[in-house]
Amino acid sequence: MASFVQAANGSVGSNPASPSPVSVYTVPATQQSVITGIAATNKTGFNLPVQIWVDKGGADLWIAKDVHLQPGAVTNIEGADKMVLAAGDIVKADARRITADGDAFSIVVSVYEDV
Repeated sequence: MASFVQAANGSVGSNPASPSPVSVYTVPATQQSVITGIAATNKTGFNLPVQIWVDKGGADLWIAKDVHLQPGAVTNIEGADKMVLAAGDIVKADARRITADGDAFSIVVSVYEDV
């Protein structure tokens, strides 16, 4: 039965010299999901870019490429709603970190799963 699911990662950010993207949501095997929204929050005191994409088994489908957010800003990523994902697709994110802990952004993905 289809259901709404919310996935989140609160520690998005890596050193630009050695990028280390994080997985935010993975579509379960044998299922399809529909993204109903993606929100990104800049948790730093700096204007920083964030990147969000779908890893489709080796091919990347960009959702947000270097979208700059003001300090403390929250934004809904335009164009991400109603995006259909196949089994095994992974929503990933990365951002330039300012601090050593890589805690620059929080990303929340809302999906309608098992459609």
